[in-house]
Amino acid sequence: MINIQKSIMKRLSQIIIIKQKYFYLAISILITSILPVYAQEITKPILGANLVQNAGFEDGSDHWQIPANTAKVVGDFSRSGSKSLFYSNTNAKQYKLFKQTLKVTPGQRLHFSAWIKGEGVKAQKSSEGASLFIESTGSSGYLGGTHPRRLTGTFDWTQIQGEFYVFPGATNTSLGLYLRKGAKGKVWFDDVEVRVEQPAPFNSYLIYPNYRGTVLQGDTTKWKFQIQIHPQPDWKNSPVKVVNALTDSQGKVLLHTSNEVAPTKESAEIVLDVPPHLGVGNYTLQQTITDPNGEKVLQDSHAIHVVKKMPNVYIDAQGFTIANGKRFFPMGVFINADTDSDLDLQRIAEGGFNTVLSYYYGGKTDPQADMKPYMENAQKRGLKVIYSLKDMYPGKHGYGNEAFDVAAKHLEMMRDNPALLAWYTNDEMGREWMTKMTKMYNLVKQLDPNHPAYQVQNKMEELENNATIADVLGIDPYPVGSDDLSSTSVKTGVAQNAARAMKGLWIVPQLFDLSTYFPDQKSQFPSLNEMRNQAFQAIINGAKGLIWYSYYGMMYEKYPRDKSTFNMELFHRRWTDTSAMAKEMDAIIPVILQDNKVTLDVPQNADVQVAAWQNGNELLILLANPYYEEKDITFTLPHSWKIKEANQGQINSTIHDGKITFTLPSIGSGVFRLKR
Repeated sequence: MINIQKSIMKRLSQIIIIKQKYFYLAISILITSILPVYAQEITKPILGANLVQNAGFEDGSDHWQIPANTAKVVGDFSRSGSKSLFYSNTNAKQYKLFKQTLKVTPGQRLHFSAWIKGEGVKAQKSSEGASLFIESTGSSGYLGGTHPRRLTGTFDWTQIQGEFYVFPGATNTSLGLYLRKGAKGKVWFDDVEVRVEQPAPFNSYLIYPNYRGTVLQGDTTKWKFQIQIHPQPDWKNSPVKVVNALTDSQGKVLLHTSNEVAPTKESAEIVLDVPPHLGVGNYTLQQTITDPNGEKVLQDSHAIHVVKKMPNVYIDAQGFTIANGKRFFPMGVFINADTDSDLDLQRIAEGGFNTVLSYYYGGKTDPQADMKPYMENAQKRGLKVIYSLKDMYPGKHGYGNEAFDVAAKHLEMMRDNPALLAWYTNDEMGREWMTKMTKMYNLVKQLDPNHPAYQVQNKMEELENNATIADVLGIDPYPVGSDDLSSTSVKTGVAQNAARAMKGLWIVPQLFDLSTYFPDQKSQFPSLNEMRNQAFQAIINGAKGLIWYSYYGMMYEKYPRDKSTFNMELFHRRWTDTSAMAKEMDAIIPVILQDNKVTLDVPQNADVQVAAWQNGNELLILLANPYYEEKDITFTLPHSWKIKEANQGQINSTIHDGKITFTLPSIGSGVFRLKR
């Protein structure tokens, strides 16, 4: 680790151990003159009872859905008890699942596992073998699932574990045991578990000041907390007490408030009046929440920075990116070392994009190399750069303990570059990396207070954790190649909920053919309609930026991605549609940035996604049908708005009994404009 004590005061680490009835919680708070407060470590979750019925097969096949003449309950091998489920498969083309429906609800986080023993399990691919899974379906069909690693060969009892976030809209969630299609051999299953992660009694979120606690001197906007309450069965009928105290760098108390909340409430908003005449400097806002039994369950601390000037780039209270004093909607693409030339950057800029993200720091991994030409070319083309630190962790890509030293050098080299928009600190890493990601986030905040940290996740269950160590969240649904595109709306909504208006939200839509990564996948590059549909779904559900994956992914026609499948003629055809989509988005982004959103009285769980923004005497209604069949949506138009043209683009409208019905074709989307 580099010596950063020249730029910050000596660290003071304070460990606060909070003992209370439900668990022991250890919070490590790092206090410095620049970063006086923390990023929390993830504590071991509290899990509920096992939801799997007949988890050890002691009652035979009761509660399990087992196809005839496949698996059977046996007594010759068991991990515990006297029985297990045995399956012998000699036909690699046979694909059977042994399932059980779970009693769970959307939004729950599940921890699941099974013990597996194998004999001669053979598979042609790493994606095949013995394992288990959880998946959800809804009214529109398959929503998604989690499929942990698979086992092959001959092995003794081995536990396979996974986590799963129950999708919004899920009506059925099942756990399954299996030999993945393409595998054969003998396998035994035993001691299957699914447990719901129990939420903490309280969660507290500082909604404003939302960006790292940074406040412009003289800003009298009230400070706001959102408190989530999960009542415990043994609580007394007494109020929850919330105490907030603001202290300056000398420990002087400048504000002290106490609020009481009914223990039956699910959430509460705590509003604080800003102390008058707060000077420029660093403050600490401490919060203590006491449960109805009188136990201090949560003690939290937040850094407050009063500044003369806001950072070069930050996230405002509505979740928009502010770059050099103006709202900015990142419309970007992932590039790589082979596509960061001036010609590529020119094509990207002329194609309607304003941001690039390269995994390879301008094509060079040597921290001593000159990265400036890449940054200068981007700046010349009017492109902002999200600069990647995502591989600079001990244990990744050959890095050891020097990884954070390397990251610090990149931070110091690039933090003043005018092309810099944000730092990319996580590309789909799970909670096992939480300690290291926390360290990276603290390093970014220490060495560059002027630019946010961006994390992208493909696991919905990790978004709440990532929100504690990032300023901007992202998720990558990648729906093209599935039965429909609705996962874009579902996953954007989950990410928006995790952001809680405190964080930015830059979604990563799909701009590649899944078959170039997975040889068994049917080839389907996103069409113009599918690109537009993804973009509209994301914006309708709260996205404030779109970083498409990926520019270089368009250059390959099939698996594997190498010289044999590289096809620039195909790329240019695809780029024509991609650029057309980007320019369509550019036309409406100025209206989105104004944030004059109009509430629509739309039905819950509608198939068509819809939202509206006012732009002067126009009302722009954005609609997206994520399904490969015609869909419609009916609701009452807002008062005083009139339809001038009944059919606009892909959208048809009809009026009946005072309500409007919008009809969209398969994967249809667009803007429907109304007038005063």
